[in-house]
Amino acid sequence: MKRHLIIRFIFAILLSTSAFANYGKADDYIGKPGDLANVFRTIKITAIEYMFLPSEINVTQGETIKFVVENKGNKKHEMVIDTKENLKNHAKMRRLDSDADQIGPNQIILGLDEQKTLIWEFTRTGTINFACPLPGHFKGMRGIINVETK
Repeated sequence: MKRHLIIRFIFAILLSTSAFANYGKADDYIGKPGDLANVFRTIKITAIEYMFLPSEINVTQGETIKFVVENKGNKKHEMVIDTKENLKNHAKMRRLDSDADQIGPNQIILGLDEQKTLIWEFTRTGTINFACPLPGHFKGMRGIINVETK
């Protein structure tokens, strides 16, 4: 019990530092939560041990995408859309406390055989990353979203 409280305390300190300050916050680089009324298309993603299918997705700047993510694996999974740096920091936090389910607007958590949706609007061009930051999952469960010019 005491160890668990210490881990949570360290986790709280890390969240307050600048290295972890942007996790879970939508910013202009990765886009923003989308509106269901503006969904341009739906993209289905399957999460299994230890990969996403597909792991590379192409969208166009300005598109609002409805991601339908299904966990077909034997373990809990997450899908987080963010910068590579923020995803690495999130994976570090999850290693410290794998039970700390912080839900950001750019994240979904999937139990076994669960399916959820994430609606996201891509506001800028470039490469955006997604991953499952759970301990042992992050190394292989990564993907990229290529946001191309209109």
